[in-house]
Amino acid sequence: MTNTLERRTPRVLILLGALGVAACSGTDTAPHGRGVDKPIDVASIIAGCKDLDDCNRQCTEKSPGSCVSAGRLYEFGHGVPSDAVRAFPLYERACDFKYAGGCYNAAVLLEAGKGVQRNPARAREFYAKVCQMGSKTSCEKARALGSGGEHEGP
Repeated sequence: MTNTLERRTPRVLILLGALGVAACSGTDTAPHGRGVDKPIDVASIIAGCKDLDDCNRQCTEKSPGSCVSAGRLYEFGHGVPSDAVRAFPLYERACDFKYAGGCYNAAVLLEAGKGVQRNPARAREFYAKVCQMGSKTSCEKARALGSGGEHEGP
């Protein structure tokens, strides 16, 4: 049973990081012992970025995970002021590379009108792309937005 848990743990951590759930602030406990407080963003670590500049650079080099990581840093203000306006094009670029996380995050911003003008019809298009990639949640969200671009139901 321990072997199964050990094999699953890295996958769970990667999933949490990719979803951006595991971002926190902590103390650097590197062997050199400086103990400097700095933000830790698991999504950036998993994407292989050292910092925001590195994520942006890798994004321009067509690394969609880095685009999403940079977008999340901007959207949620990790190490920079919160700026959903700067996050959206990064998510959109990741989506252009057929990266589900980018499409989904772009859809969320469009649906909410966060950093961009609210556009339920366009959000539905992004959700539909992620649906085609296999996400049941995105299929449900696309259906909920309906063909008219507004939520159906009560």
